[in-house]
Amino acid sequence: MNKDKLKMLEEYIKLGMSPILLENISTDNIKNAVILSADCDNTLLNGHYEGREFMPPQWYTDLMEKNKQNRALLLIPNINDILQEEQTKFLELFKYKKISTFELPKNTIIIATASNLKEKPIIEEIYSLMIHI
Repeated sequence: MNKDKLKMLEEYIKLGMSPILLENISTDNIKNAVILSADCDNTLLNGHYEGREFMPPQWYTDLMEKNKQNRALLLIPNINDILQEEQTKFLELFKYKKISTFELPKNTIIIATASNLKEKPIIEEIYSLMIHI
């Protein structure tokens, strides 16, 4: 990532703007993020019952813990590696910063990565919600 793009990313993160789409960048460059795989099962974007209690998925719990220490980063690597129909499962997360009944902390930054967008585009409904760097 060149210096200008890196500076732009830092500014967007400071401002709390989200979600951010990073193109052609290694996820190794993003430290201290909770990772949610793009090809995750839909059940990871909902809660589940443990006995009578409705519980969030583990990645959400991890995100809440990280948020206590610092601004939470949620990373979804290679979002355009999944079929466009599957990409819609992230719509609620990107649009409302929540899953099911669980809201993400207000200062959570959602970052998705992609490569080769011309050959494997992101659906317009999701792409329109993102800041593309």
